[in-house]
Amino acid sequence: MPNYKLNIAFREADLNVIYEAGEKVVIVKHTAGDSDTQVAWVSFAPFINNTITWSTNFALYASTSEIQNGAEITKLSDKAASTQVMYNFMRGTFQCPEPAPMLSPNTYALKNLQENINVLTFGLAQDVVINGNAQASRPINAILVPKGHSATMTPIEKLDIFLHNEIEGSTVISHINSIVLPITYTEEREHTVEYNGDIGQFFLK
Repeated sequence: MPNYKLNIAFREADLNVIYEAGEKVVIVKHTAGDSDTQVAWVSFAPFINNTITWSTNFALYASTSEIQNGAEITKLSDKAASTQVMYNFMRGTFQCPEPAPMLSPNTYALKNLQENINVLTFGLAQDVVINGNAQASRPINAILVPKGHSATMTPIEKLDIFLHNEIEGSTVISHINSIVLPITYTEEREHTVEYNGDIGQFFLK
């Protein structure tokens, strides 16, 4: 699986201001389409030099968490997933997948067959390593799926990076008030960004 890397650098003076303001680095990943709600993939207190790494391995998760701004996604079930197959969610878990060749090569799919609950929150989760600290299966999106309905999700290697003092990892984001730097990985597998406190935003090097 492809591996990706993001380097984030700060000046010492800017870092002192960021800590005084209680702000953290927040990274949001994207999926294709407009039906998914964004979730803060990671949120962390930075050092002068920071390294974020990940690979294109994904899991599906299920939750009863509400999809509203600031809500924390609590995973109740998750399972390492493959593309072009359908996972039936029932009895509280993702069952053995069934082939779904009609799906695109990068698409994950599930069907909500859980009894006694009218709607559940589902999404994709991805491992990440932040400055050498591994964090497993962090949610990157959220979507409501009623009982008996199916959903598809296609992750893309596009992310947003910004600073915020109230957003923690795994929380739902409906709007962002901070200045956001979008970063898209195409043929590149590594990007480096720096924060400039004089203008209050990140920029690509």
